[in-house]
Amino acid sequence: MIVHDGPKRPAFPLALIHPLGPLFRHLPLSLRRHLLYLRAYQRWGNFRRPTLWSEKVAWRVLNDERTILKMGADKLASKEFMRGLIAKSETTPKCSIPETYWVGTSVEELKEYEHQLPSRWVLKPNHSCGRVVQVDSAQEPIDWKRLEQISSRWLTPDEEVTVMGHQAYRGARQLIFAEQRIGDLDTPPNDIRVFGFRNPDGGTSVWEIQESTGSHTSAFTNYRFNDRYVRKERYHFRDGAANSTTLIEASSDQLRASLLDIGREALALFDHVRVDFYIEQGALWFGELAVYPGAGLVVYGINIDRERGALWQLPDLNAPDPREAEWRALLQGVPKGTLQR
Repeated sequence: MIVHDGPKRPAFPLALIHPLGPLFRHLPLSLRRHLLYLRAYQRWGNFRRPTLWSEKVAWRVLNDERTILKMGADKLASKEFMRGLIAKSETTPKCSIPETYWVGTSVEELKEYEHQLPSRWVLKPNHSCGRVVQVDSAQEPIDWKRLEQISSRWLTPDEEVTVMGHQAYRGARQLIFAEQRIGDLDTPPNDIRVFGFRNPDGGTSVWEIQESTGSHTSAFTNYRFNDRYVRKERYHFRDGAANSTTLIEASSDQLRASLLDIGREALALFDHVRVDFYIEQGALWFGELAVYPGAGLVVYGINIDRERGALWQLPDLNAPDPREAEWRALLQGVPKGTLQR
């Protein structure tokens, strides 16, 4: 099994002052976000009248409790949302969604379906990020006891809520699920992200299309494109070499059109969201929605922060959402995986 179980906890005495230690989470949320911002950017942020993208992420954390964000943070709900959106899309080829085999709260229940599961699959929490177990029973027996220990820990509040204050994850359903594994188990799938904003006129601005390879490894590399798939200027130390050929560049025009069209359809319903996909063996797959991209704490430079911030028109939180009932419905109950039907 390959396990990614969230950030590593600091040891004593560093834990006494570290954000992931036992004390930081007890501070007021506003103070936590200011200290996290200062730690990342070496400056104070303006969260009351934000202009920078990083400040607006903090504003969202502190103020925005709309149901659409909870739907976006709930992995299973966002898959159903995207399933409906993709079905209405007229683009070809279509985007696929990984099959959900099982949903529940105890791996002991999942074990009953052991002989019906494929040899390769993944286990994820529905209400967090950065946590996944990749399983390949053809390579080694499934360690069910370890899976139970890991998943039990996932069902308790983690740093996404207790430290970062990402309340949309608190609104997501506290579930774990087994899902189809995309790509070769020995290497992570290639991540493709559409990063953009909704315009005041109802259209969308795609600020960037991002491709990353080697996730969770020392070989992690980024490639960045505009919405015409022209490579953007390097501005981060992990950006790939200018003479490299990327997966996006090697993909067909039809696939790239589908990626952009479907990404824009999702962006149109959020004031800001990142839509994550995979491209694997020439096929497009939906991954997840990121309503707090990088927790708003990934540093790229003030000019980029300002450029992103100018595109993000913050919502009127007092305005009614005409699709509120739809988002609430997607967050109801415990869905069944294909093996449970």
